[in-house]
Parts: sequence; C-alpha cells; structure tokens
Amino acid sequence: MEDNELLADFVVEANEHLADIENQFLAIEEAAPNIDVNLVNEVFRAIHSIKGAAGFLGLRTVNDLAHNLENVLNMMRNEELTPTSAIVDDMLKGADALKGLIEDVENSNGVDVGAHITALERIAAAAMEIGNEPVSEEAVHAESSPSTLAETEPAAELTPAPAAPTGVPSDEELEAAINAKLAEKKAAKAAAAAKPAETTPAASKAIEPKAETKPAAAPAPEADAKDAAAKSTPEAQIRVAVNVLDSLMNLAGELVLSRNQLLQAVSTEEKTGLEAISARLDQITSELQEAIMQTRMQQIGTVFSRFPRVVRDLSSKLGKQCDLEIEGKEVEVDKTIVEAIGDPLTHLVRNSCDHGIELPEVRTAAGKPAKGTIKLKACYQAGKVRIEIRDDGGGIDPEKLKAKAVQKGVITPEQAESMNDREALRLIFAPGFSTAAEVTDVSGRGVGMDVVRTNIAKLGGTVDVESEVGKGSNIVVTLPLTLAIIPSLIVQVGCDRFAIPQVNIAELVRVRDSERSTKLGRVKNAEVLRLRGQLLPLVRLREKLGCGPAEGPVQGNATGATNVIVVDTGQTRFGLVVEALHDSEEIVVKPLGRHYKNCRKLAGATILGDGHVALILDIAGIAGDLNLRSDEELREKGADATTSAADKEDRQSMLFFKNNQVDNFAIPMDIIARIERVPVDQLDSVAGQEVLQYRDTTLPLMRLESCISASPGDFAESAYVVVYDVRGREVGLIAPELEDIREVPTVVDTVTFREPGVIGSLVTNEKTVRLLDLFELTQMSHPEWFSADSEPELNEESLPPMILLAEDSGFFRTQVKKIFEEKGYRVADFEDGKLAWEDLDAENHSYDVIVTDIEMPNMNGFELCHRVKNDPRFSSIPVIALTSLAGSADVQHGMEVGIDDYQIKMDRDKLLTAVQNFAGQAQQGRTAGSYA
Repeated sequence: MEDNELLADFVVEANEHLADIENQFLAIEEAAPNIDVNLVNEVFRAIHSIKGAAGFLGLRTVNDLAHNLENVLNMMRNEELTPTSAIVDDMLKGADALKGLIEDVENSNGVDVGAHITALERIAAAAMEIGNEPVSEEAVHAESSPSTLAETEPAAELTPAPAAPTGVPSDEELEAAINAKLAEKKAAKAAAAAKPAETTPAASKAIEPKAETKPAAAPAPEADAKDAAAKSTPEAQIRVAVNVLDSLMNLAGELVLSRNQLLQAVSTEEKTGLEAISARLDQITSELQEAIMQTRMQQIGTVFSRFPRVVRDLSSKLGKQCDLEIEGKEVEVDKTIVEAIGDPLTHLVRNSCDHGIELPEVRTAAGKPAKGTIKLKACYQAGKVRIEIRDDGGGIDPEKLKAKAVQKGVITPEQAESMNDREALRLIFAPGFSTAAEVTDVSGRGVGMDVVRTNIAKLGGTVDVESEVGKGSNIVVTLPLTLAIIPSLIVQVGCDRFAIPQVNIAELVRVRDSERSTKLGRVKNAEVLRLRGQLLPLVRLREKLGCGPAEGPVQGNATGATNVIVVDTGQTRFGLVVEALHDSEEIVVKPLGRHYKNCRKLAGATILGDGHVALILDIAGIAGDLNLRSDEELREKGADATTSAADKEDRQSMLFFKNNQVDNFAIPMDIIARIERVPVDQLDSVAGQEVLQYRDTTLPLMRLESCISASPGDFAESAYVVVYDVRGREVGLIAPELEDIREVPTVVDTVTFREPGVIGSLVTNEKTVRLLDLFELTQMSHPEWFSADSEPELNEESLPPMILLAEDSGFFRTQVKKIFEEKGYRVADFEDGKLAWEDLDAENHSYDVIVTDIEMPNMNGFELCHRVKNDPRFSSIPVIALTSLAGSADVQHGMEVGIDDYQIKMDRDKLLTAVQNFAGQAQQGRTAGSYA
C-alpha cells in the first residue's frame, strides 16, 4: 500500500476498534451460557470493519485472521455457538495476534498466524457439526483469496450470513469509501502538480537540464529500504476534542492581539500600559498552557482495561478464583504517564493475584469466600493521582519477611531485630528480594518490586505498602498529573537556588529565634523538628549539598528565622532547612548533564524567569540517600519520652492579619483553601455584592467592617483574599495586610469580644487578636445559602441523635458541643477518652455517633476507637476523628483501628455534614437491630 496517510488512518481506527476487545470477550464469557447479542454485535461490527478495510488495503494476513474471528462471532450472535472458556481463550489469543499485526502493519503480510486461524476454524467446524450440519474440510477452507488493490472483490463468507445489523457497513461500502478518499487525494496531487511554478528567470535557467548530464546513481537497496520504512511508519497520534482545538485557536488569537499591543507600546515608549499588557499576556499564557496540557490528558482507564484479562489468565494458571473490581477509570493524567505506568501496575496486579490471593481451599478453611477480590482504584488527591491495588488475601507477615531477608543477606540479624513492622514491609522493595517459595515463570526471581519502585520514582511518584496478616494488602502509588510542567517552590540554599516540586510539599514552618529551644532538638545524633506532637527528621540542605555561604544578607529572610519546608515522599515526612523562600514558579524540567546524572538528590534542572539555572531536588532521593526515619520510627528508636510543656499544650496553626492599625484578627489555617494576592482595582461590585473575577468564575467577597465591629480596612495597591469553602461554594475574605502564620496555644477568651462571626480573643505578642468564625460570617452575608438546612431526623423515641464527644481541650470541647446543640443534637461530652469509654461501657446512653479528639491523656482517640470497634455492642457506631493531626501516618493508623472519618476541628460546615450523614446511617442500623 503506497498511501502512507491512509494506512496510518487505518491503524488508528483499527486500534480504536480493538481498544476494549479483551474486556468485551471476558464479558461474553461471563454471561455464558446466555449470549449478550448486543455485545456480540458490537464486537462483530469492530472486527468486520477491520476485515473490510484490511482486504482492500492488501493486508492479507490481517484480513484472514479478522475473517475467521468474524465467523465465530457471527455464529455466536446467531446463537449457533455457545461461548466457553476454551473458545474465549482462542478468541483472545486471536485478538492478541490481530493487535500485533496492526502494530507492525507494514510487515504484517509476512507473519504466520496459521495456528490462530486453524483454532478458529476448528471452533466453527465443531459448532456446525453439533448443529447437525457437518461440513467437509474443503468447505471449511472454501474461501476466496483475500482482496488486493488489483482484486477489489470482497472475500467470500464461510457460510451464508444473515443481513448485517443496522450500522454495519458492507465490504462494498467500505471499498467505495476508501476509493473515494483515494480519488480525492489523487485529484489534489494532480492539481498541485499542474500548477505552474512561479520562478524568476534566473531560477528558470538554473533548473534547465544540461545536455550531457549523467543520471544519478541509484541508492543502495539498504538505504532505500530504510527510507521506505521511515516514510511508512505511522507517527504516534492522539485524538483531541474539537472544543479544545477551538479554545486553542481563540487563545492564539488573543496572544496575537496582546503581542501587537506590546509591540506598539514598546515602539512608542509608552510605559503606562505595559503592566496591563504584561498581566494579559500572563493570563493568556497560563490559559494556553492549560489548554495544551488538556490535549495530552488521557483517562487512566486505557491502562486499567488490560487487567481483567491479566487476572483471568493468571488465576486460571494458578488454580485460583479471583474477581477484579475497577474504580476511577475516568481519572485523567498526562499521556506520558499513562504510557509509562502500564508495566509497573501490571506487575503489582500480578503480585496481588500470585502472592496475595490464596487458593480456594485455603480461603475456605480460613472462613473466607473461595473467590478472592482485587480492587484497583484511582482518584485525585492533593493535586496528585493516587492508585491503590488492594486484595483481601493472606497479607504479608513482617516476621517472615525479616527472616527471609536475613537468610538472603539483604539485612543483618541486628537490623532485623531493630525493625518495626512498617520497615519490615518495605523490605519487599529491596533488590533481589522475593517471598516466593520457589522460582516459577510467574514469580520468585526477586527482580520485580525494586524495579517497580525505581520506575515510579522516575515519574516523580512514590509507592508504599500496607498489609495486615490474614486480611490482605494494599499497594499505594502516587503520581503527578503531568511531567512536562511542574509547579514548584524556589528556595535559596547558600548562594544557590533550587526548585522543590509542590506535590512533595506538605507545609512551610518558620521557627523564630525564641522558639528554637522548644521546636528544634536532637534524637540519637539526628536533628529533629517538633511539630504538633510529631518528631520530623531535619535535613540542612547547605551541608548536604555542599553549597557555599551566601554573599551578604540573604534576600527573603530579613528576620533570621529558621525556614523549614516539610516534605512528604509517601513513605516518610521530613523537614528541609533552607536560607530563604522565593516565589512559586511553574518550571519546565530539563535533563541533568552527565556530571550530575548519578546524583540521587537531584531530579533535573530548570531555567528560572530571570534566566538563572536552578536544580530540581529529588525528595525521595534525598530521603533514601540519607536513610531518614519517619516520626513513628524516631519515637520507637528511643526518642526522649519527655515532651516539653509547649508540645503538651493544645495548639492551633493560625493566619494572623490586620484590617487596619487597630483591628487584629486570626483564622485557623485548617479551613483555608488558599490565599491570593490581587490588585485592589480588580475588586469589583455587582448588584451590591463585592466580587473578584477569578479563573473564569466570580468569587464572592466579604469585608469584615460590613459584618462585625471593625474599622474600615487600610489598603495599599494590593490586598490579600483568604479563600475558603462553604456549602460547596468558594468565598473570599478580604485581608488588607498579612502578618504571619504560626502555631499558638488555644487559650481563648470566649466572652469579652464574642459576637456573631467572632469566637473570642487571644493574646499573642502582647496584642489582642480576635478569632474569626468564617461559617458564621458567611451565614450573615449569605443567609439564602443556608435556608434549606434540614434539622436532625428524630429516632424511634422522637429524640434527635445522641453524640458522644471526647475532647481534652476545654475551648474546643465547648465550641464543638455548642455547634452540635445549636443544630439540635443531644451531646454528652467528656474531657478524656477513658471517661468517654467508661460512660459508653456502662450503656448510660444509646449513642448514634462518636466524635473524638486524637491526642488526649489517659486514653487517646485511637485506643478509644479500637475498643469501640472490637466490642460487638458498639462496633456499628460511626467514629469521627476530630483533629488537626491528619497526616498520612495518622490517617493510616486511624484506618487500622476503624476510624470512619477525619474532620478538622474548626471546619463547622464539613463537621455538621459528616455528623448528619453518619447519624442517619447509625439510626437505620439500630432500627435493623445491628447494635444494642
């Protein structure tokens, strides 16, 4: 076939037809002995289209194989053949071979697929014999030769088929369409060739052939073949929605207009309009970048669709029974990541089937269903993609892992003895390590999980394992959404600047001189940061990277405080000490030079807006290179049990700002979505409501002086907008001047300055600061948003739901209890988990929901939840953890003990929604008699 463009179109369309064929065949098998005629018709139409086009294009082998697949499908849809596992096996193998032919379509005619064709012919022949219509061997093979470009007659059918269903093109129709397309292209080429060339006289003279010019030597056959192959290889293609292309065209037009404005302003030396033009260019560039990135986004379901076949085939081979449940196919990530994660995920799914799920008799003996389940889930989380591969198998025994690792020399006996369970589980990522009892063609060589982790780390992702013996395992993979452009924080270390990807940043902490003795310390010669009861390892980047000292004062750190960036690798959380923080930038990743390629601490380089080069830090590489310990491990390794008085206090991270020189306010950081800095002239008023036109939406704004007792705000050229979420809407509070973000003890006076929208006041740095209630402020500004709020449903005794509240902080306990009671709930509150358990154990009340703090004396929230969930009397009562400690380690521990939900202490809206949902579930359960 000489028309490479037409051949490339065929490959693209054929791949689309075959994209989900494995799952379609598996669905046909699952429905047996019933036949889903609609599904069979769908597959039949896809194969029929491939066969017709392949025959016309001269792809004889593709035509033959597709024709035989079509015959078997035709028998199925006519109910002449019932699909069995053996039949579907042969069809799956045939489909695999068909995909392979199309992937290398230029060489497909030379591929031998006789074994697949013979298997499909036998299926058809056997079906006809069973139907009392035996056919001879000659009849089975009675098929005209496939069509070529010269022979356009379609291949004869094996048996007369009924009329094609509506929407199925005949071979003649396909041929006519292709002929029309070829004729159109030939006409266009002829017209282009007939157009007279516009050349100058000199040029015309130059191209006249000389009388005695010798013909050029013919190219070598090898070079000719290479050129032909290069020309015929179809380029990688991707389908883009028309509306995305329209958006790109519109943005390109806007970019041209802004460029013209900029050129005019520069030529006339008018500097007044440059700022507005610059802002417009910045906005258009951001929108253009986002639109272009959207063209590269693909659904992760394109990878997930291969795994039902993998699980089916491997389960059958291992003699196991296993279901695969898939969730989150619609999650979109960059095309590069979609293409790169296929092999690592395949290995993880195979591991779950091989190592995780037990044999049916073993599961039955353990009281489990004979059929195991693997759950494959994808979701967005904190600007990243989280993928979970969870199985309900036998789990991983940490002690057996340690013993095997010692036997193989991966670790020493002393290291094994000092390891906790979490460290032991991570041994599965050690090179050369395997838990298989013997080497098979499925597993046992120990070359898998370390490669998986390495490949995922190359994508900027992390992988971790969670497991419980007898209950199953969960592999958690986190990945960035894209690799092309990465939002990063630029920091200064010594005289150099570095970029830290924002996906790795958990929070920023500034330790003042006065706080260093209580916040910074050492544990067994390791420097640590005490942060809300956690011990985080500290890494001083200037020392570890060998950077020289900065020349003169460090810009961006006039206070001399210690700047700590808390980062998370998915396996451990630690702090990076830097000299100064600069702006956030979206960076374009460039590869490292050969001198730095083997440096684990660096992931690449980028060019900053001012033209300087900044190296990109590899957070996972730093943690691995320095063998950092997590908070849990630091505590178990002998961290001093004595905690400073400051650590024992209930503290809250607050944003402090000034409305003017007199009025100082604070807002809990936990309920703030983000903070934007905007020019004052961008604040607008529409129908009496102050708004900000932001990211193609209208953000409603509030001023404090309009809601509470406060003087008007003092504004310069710009102001800050504190954005938070209420009732699924984003709202912005105008804050004229930000002062600081820091942790303070929650010693709050709830009487002196109390008013709607103000919880109370606290004293910090010898100033009285009012603590705001954003929920109440929003209620006053937009009462219509709350008019549809429902009251708690009454139980069978005509009483509202009963809540058990355990919280050791008097301030928080009072506030949360008031929130519940104002809404109509009944509340019994206790200042300690032990007191709460004693009341619950005595069955003084019938509780619908338990809301508990985590950090409490005598009995913490984890232990309280563990007791509740392990007592048959109370195991069905939902438990909500009410805390500001919601890191990955806390969430994991909470899941292990049975916590149903985490809620932020000061986020009233989400807390009430969670309580309402769980209280309703609890009452339904009690009505059904699920707990006393």
